[in-house]
Amino acid sequence: MADEISQVVEMEYKGVYYLFKGTKAMIAAMARMVKALQEWHNEKYLKKPGNCTWEKLQEVSEGTPAILEFPKEMFDAPPIGKDEKGNILYGKSDFDIYCEKYNLRYCIMPDLNPNDDYIPVAVPAQDMGIHQEQIKAVMGRRIKTEEEKDAEYDAKIVAVKEKILNATTDEEKAEAEAELKMLEDAKAQNEKLLNESKAKADRDNVLDFAEYLKQGEGTLAEYNPDMALKQENACGIVKEYEPYDCMWPVRDAELVPEGKEIYYSQRTKDDKIHYIRRKFVEDEQGHIYSEYYVRIPGTSNEKVYSDFGLSQTEWEKQLPHLLKEAGLENEQPTAVVQSKDRFVKYQEFIEENFKNARDEVSGEEKDKTYSSDEAKEFVEKHNENEEVKKAYEDSQFTIIKVDSEKLMYDENDVLCLQTEDGLLRGVMVDSMDEKYAEIFIKGDNTYAIVQPDGKKKELYGADIIERNSESVVDAVAKAAGRKGR
Repeated sequence: MADEISQVVEMEYKGVYYLFKGTKAMIAAMARMVKALQEWHNEKYLKKPGNCTWEKLQEVSEGTPAILEFPKEMFDAPPIGKDEKGNILYGKSDFDIYCEKYNLRYCIMPDLNPNDDYIPVAVPAQDMGIHQEQIKAVMGRRIKTEEEKDAEYDAKIVAVKEKILNATTDEEKAEAEAELKMLEDAKAQNEKLLNESKAKADRDNVLDFAEYLKQGEGTLAEYNPDMALKQENACGIVKEYEPYDCMWPVRDAELVPEGKEIYYSQRTKDDKIHYIRRKFVEDEQGHIYSEYYVRIPGTSNEKVYSDFGLSQTEWEKQLPHLLKEAGLENEQPTAVVQSKDRFVKYQEFIEENFKNARDEVSGEEKDKTYSSDEAKEFVEKHNENEEVKKAYEDSQFTIIKVDSEKLMYDENDVLCLQTEDGLLRGVMVDSMDEKYAEIFIKGDNTYAIVQPDGKKKELYGADIIERNSESVVDAVAKAAGRKGR
């Protein structure tokens, strides 16, 4: 019941205020991620002159730092030559050039949505205007290109339809019909990108902090932020989808990753990583299609599946055979990793942190086998730390029961509790029925009360618990499992 109730909660952490909206589970995950970010250092971008930690950025910002979604092309470093050994040398990206020019500070955030073509960057509130001016110019060019491409697709579709009408053989007609399917899919995919670009430009590429954290759904950030940030530094955040949601035919060139390869993998019941390699190909007419490579067990040979000329519906009929051949299962979390280099690092990360760490089944822990004493020690220590951390977090809250009619939303859709002093903003509901609601209150937190005259008053959580003691039915310090306060 608790996880089904959507609510808005205001959270203060180290002097910064956050406003979260969602279920109790979502809000708890966001709160854990906020705390984990305070200790995180982005090792990949640590040497960039203006880059700093999230914690440091909050200190230099005149107000809560904003998160902006930067088009990836702003980070592209142009090749400027080769060194003595023939290695390519790269210059500075557009982002680096203007940040150094204006001496700007920023924090390149963990990319919780790694398969799109935007990079989340937190910037001080006072510098937003400079960044948005640069972003606006790039977004304008991107939208113009996508609009021009939409018109090109229209012209190509008209031409292919003419080709179908004028075909003199069944073979010519079949080829033209296959081409038409790919062009129509390409137009639809470009249209989706165009609408996305316009939507981001309309909000000046600003990403609400809560929306940024929601992008972590399907990643380790959803349930283990500390491990997610460790993964970010090791191989980048890896997102999981179900096979049908990530293996659809790509027809627009802008959706093809830079390395022209994607690796799909699952950790299956035999505790091994099974994978499919996808290669993006462009034919002589400029049409995009994919070849899926599956390693035949016990050999070095690969079986190839192609989606050339197939609609999404037609390709989905082939997908079960592909998954079965690769040892993958439908409706199971499937990791999506771009490039072979990243996939190798992802495998190393899984091997180091998760191999042989089994889930508990039906409340009973399975017998564990470990590849070494060091692996056993790591897994047991990790599980122990997580249990202690969860127990500590839970022990900070008390549940009190109040009349359901005392709960209401204010003009900003923030859930409030009506008290004798006024409206208590941002309460978190554990459960609720027609008569009663159980809410979480943290004793040492300071809560904002909006009084009838509009003035704000601060009240300690312990005082709120005390004043509601008559209606407390089951006030519990949850980790200790005790009755009462």
